[in-house]
Amino acid sequence: MATIIPTCETAVSALPEWHRAVFNGKEDLVTSSAGWSPGALNLAQGVAMKLHAQLLHNEMTRLLIDLSKDPTDPARWSEHSMTLTEEQREKLDQRQKSVYLNALEARVENAVQRGETAIHISFDTRPDIRDAWVEIEYDLRVDGEAAFARSWRDAMLTKLPNAVIRDVASPTKGLGAFLRKRHPGLLSLRFSAAQSIFLDGSPVAWTPFKKAVIDSIHSIR
Repeated sequence: MATIIPTCETAVSALPEWHRAVFNGKEDLVTSSAGWSPGALNLAQGVAMKLHAQLLHNEMTRLLIDLSKDPTDPARWSEHSMTLTEEQREKLDQRQKSVYLNALEARVENAVQRGETAIHISFDTRPDIRDAWVEIEYDLRVDGEAAFARSWRDAMLTKLPNAVIRDVASPTKGLGAFLRKRHPGLLSLRFSAAQSIFLDGSPVAWTPFKKAVIDSIHSIR
């Protein structure tokens, strides 16, 4: 049996009051796709509701701290957050990264204790996906990830036969890689949809696309 743990590390572009000065005159950057992923939270919420799972997502723009990165990777800080003091970044780590990771890892451990396979799926949308509808990142070295990705792809194609779904080797650095090292047996995939689907309905309208994603994952869980 498997437990799917949905997350969305790029969900919002919110700026806490105490860090707004960092982005004075750069508000358009924060609300652009550099600061968040439009549509990602909407999709992740739909999946979580269908699976009756609690969704974990970020609470502020990734330009302050990027939770999709390996938590030890300096790349979690943008050039803008690097203008903060070391103490301010430490507080962001404590209040955002640590709380997020603790909640995520607790769900993984709970699934393992129940004797279930934990499958972490991070949902995102990206503006740079242009010749595909979807990219699914997974690690070929991890037993089960490729098989799960293929099953999910095939299930989506039964609902959207014209969909272009691309498999991608998972990056060596990132949240998924970090989690796999700490939790042997965990499957961790990243599902990225073309942002144009949400923003422009191109190359497919968002509503039927979202429904296909949600129904397909529910059918193979």
